[in-house]
Amino acid sequence: MGNIRTHSKLVEKHDIFIGIFCEKIKEHIVEAKSNGALLIFADRKAAPMLGDVSHGVIFVDDTRLLASRIAKFTYPAQPECCVAITGTNGKSSIAHFVWQMWHSLGKKAANLGTLGLFGIDGERIDCEQLKVPDLTTPDSFSLHRILDFLKSQDIAYFVFETSSHALHQKRLHSVELSAAAFSNLSADHLDYHGTVEEYLKAKLLLFEEILKTDNPSIVPSSQTDVLQSIQKSHRNIVTFGIGYGANIAGKNIRCYHDRIVFDLSIDGQLYRDIELKLFGDFQLMNLMCAIGLVYACGASPDDIVNIIPRITGLRGRMELVLEKNGKGVCIDYAHTSSAFETSLLAFKQFCHGRLICVFGCGGDRDKSKRREMGQIANEIPDVVIVTDDNPRTENPAEIRAEILDACEKGIEIADRKEAIHHAMNMMCQGDTLVVMGKGHETTQLIMHETRHHDDREEILKHAKLL
Repeated sequence: MGNIRTHSKLVEKHDIFIGIFCEKIKEHIVEAKSNGALLIFADRKAAPMLGDVSHGVIFVDDTRLLASRIAKFTYPAQPECCVAITGTNGKSSIAHFVWQMWHSLGKKAANLGTLGLFGIDGERIDCEQLKVPDLTTPDSFSLHRILDFLKSQDIAYFVFETSSHALHQKRLHSVELSAAAFSNLSADHLDYHGTVEEYLKAKLLLFEEILKTDNPSIVPSSQTDVLQSIQKSHRNIVTFGIGYGANIAGKNIRCYHDRIVFDLSIDGQLYRDIELKLFGDFQLMNLMCAIGLVYACGASPDDIVNIIPRITGLRGRMELVLEKNGKGVCIDYAHTSSAFETSLLAFKQFCHGRLICVFGCGGDRDKSKRREMGQIANEIPDVVIVTDDNPRTENPAEIRAEILDACEKGIEIADRKEAIHHAMNMMCQGDTLVVMGKGHETTQLIMHETRHHDDREEILKHAKLL
């Protein structure tokens, strides 16, 4: 017997092919057969679409769940403590904070998410060597291969982000979780899910079908719809938030341009004047969520409090890249309407001069965000330059036009490098420039071409303009 495949192009002689249901399922099964598949599985609902091709196909109720179960059987080991984070914004920062706290507590920990797979001491693990794709949440076989590898490296603690796509596609339905967290909810990925209700439904699968009923669920106290939904299937809920009424709560918050000072309550135990060396009060909510996960997995409140002053931010998230002659240039990854607005408001709060914003919107993604982000950009920053993000296969000029239709003050500069150069050239003392949308990314996707582009690199290249 060969390998187990979910992509027909990769099938070789004697492989097992699991045909995930889609409009092209017949083509995929034909290709798998011609490539020499030994066994082929398909969903029962695909049978009417296959005709004569159905000969020799084994039909099951759910091929996605089958793939998840076989992946677990093939790669059975995993770290002793695995926690997952879902939600619209903040997942990467929360996972990074959790990893840092575990590391400071002397735990052998790993972190998987948007920025890649990171192990002990924060070194990046090469996904290509593990023969897995470099995705936020990879497919079932890749995910379980990673878990099995981490266990072989004596890594006992693992935190990972999980996207709504991954949950809907049942990529982690066989992972044994010690706890799970929901960061927050706002509209995103509507190009895939259709409605906010379906998007939330996909997110809730983490708690309804994967996390065991008695294992801790970390949930924001402010999002009552999410909280009430999770309460239907879970008894062990740890809430987090700002102010009173949550198990993990930040209080008496004082925000400065380079730090946040606050009081912290953990199950009624109060710690005063804690310093978090990060910018933006929304980072406090990310921290509360991370604390909830670490606390739920056994860390003591005293140990957690002692670690907080040593926590650092994540690359490309509200990151100050350059400060010179009273001018500051930052980058941020915000690419949803809610995150975009939150970040701009945080920058505006401590901007002494003008706030200048450079941003664009991605192609082949939810188009409703373009007008929303255009409206936000028209209201908060003083100067707006609309440029290209990752247009992918869409016409970039049409994407910019949709943004500018809601952003009267927007200046259109298509080339992202030129836009950054122009923005830096127009800065005066006290001004803050924030380049939004790509954060840590080092490539730009135009049609089917991947080009090198790094916002940080461009900023430093033109540092002389300050």
